[in-house]
Amino acid sequence: MKKRIIICPPTYFDIQYEINPWMNTAKKVDPSGALAAYTSLRNTYLSLPVELHEAVPEADLPDMVYAADWGYAENGVFIPANFRYAERRREANVAAELMQKKFGFSIQRLPEGIFFEGHGDLVETPTRFFIGYGFRSSFEAGAELQKFVSNPVFSIHLINPFFYHLDTCFAALGDDVALVNKSAFAPESLELIEKSFKEVIFTSDEDNKVMAHNLVIVGNDLICAKGISEQLKKRLEGLGYRLHEIDTVEYRKGGGSVKCMSFEF
Repeated sequence: MKKRIIICPPTYFDIQYEINPWMNTAKKVDPSGALAAYTSLRNTYLSLPVELHEAVPEADLPDMVYAADWGYAENGVFIPANFRYAERRREANVAAELMQKKFGFSIQRLPEGIFFEGHGDLVETPTRFFIGYGFRSSFEAGAELQKFVSNPVFSIHLINPFFYHLDTCFAALGDDVALVNKSAFAPESLELIEKSFKEVIFTSDEDNKVMAHNLVIVGNDLICAKGISEQLKKRLEGLGYRLHEIDTVEYRKGGGSVKCMSFEF
């Protein structure tokens, strides 16, 4: 079965407000660079066993390009994000309408006041989930999600504001291997991660700066940001992955990269 992915063209993508440390309204997005990266990502997905869909962007939602944050979908149910910041909240309604009308998902919302920012803070392995909390998603979101998913949900405390979503600092390569930015986690959460995987690959500052963890895996193909270290490339290739690098410098201006741009369901 093909992996289904939704991406959103950067027609209206820009830095219009500041809700994370990467964002600076004085550093505008280069539209041609953003489009080139989007096109490269789109073409990469089209070359792989992916059922790709493109959302229709809306003019007043510049962060709609970060589709991963829209929510979580499983077994015909879509759980929309409860965004912490008002600037992004309407994205969840747009996504819910899309998932319901185009794909036939029923909608199940988490209680108001419990923040949940979709796959931005929810990382899945074949047997479990990890949810990040501390900046965007609420600690209580883990228990709420557990009501709807069959695999156990483990909560991970994020402490570095530059890595405000779990997918900016943590990647699970299946059940056995994880990529981890050590600076992003509280000590007890780091200990939990180390106990949960047979191997933890701690990433360098060079890799952290380009959000090396913000990646998508399709079989043995791994799509990630251009600029990761040669050491990490060799390690990933040694694990059997074929790497596809996307220049996401424009998307990092908003605090995201490849995974942020991709809603997987």
